Amino acid sequence: MINNFLARLKKIDKNRFVILILFLPFIAFSHCPLCVGGVLILTFLGYEFGVKKIVLGFLVGALAVAFAEWLNRLIKKKIFKGQEFLIIAGTFILTYLSIKSFIFDYFYFYLPISNYGKVIMIDKSLLTGIFGGFLVYIAPFISKWITQKRGKTILFQRIIITLILLIIFGLILQFLL
Repeated sequence: MINNFLARLKKIDKNRFVILILFLPFIAFSHCPLCVGGVLILTFLGYEFGVKKIVLGFLVGALAVAFAEWLNRLIKKKIFKGQEFLIIAGTFILTYLSIKSFIFDYFYFYLPISNYGKVIMIDKSLLTGIFGGFLVYIAPFISKWITQKRGKTILFQRIIITLILLIIFGLILQFLL
């Protein structure tokens, strides 16, 4: 088996091999991808148990931004200005598009333009996903603000703040909308 792998490796073009090494992280010093994968599985289970699609979109947005922030910490070198935002936006788009068919929830409204008018479709789960991602993104800033006001930090303060924000707004979306 190892000989077969080495034979294949010799046939691979050296440029492709370098690209493969650059894009596949071999060592990760965090358990976050496992947690993020677990949350994704729980999102699908939530769908099966009857959680509203707007709440699932909210959680997927939060999941995508959490994973992107972990990825930003993994990449040490900044190549260009705005790299962190581009990684967050790209991760959000790729994560949302991969499960869009499970959680889409459109609403329509009529926009009276000229004699014919226009029907506009908006995906509520996408909007709540952006909101969930925004909450995960601002949680560290809220944590810093609390630390400045108190003068010291609480153990796992950022995680607690993020979970509280997600639980509160998830419950509001589930039961009030």
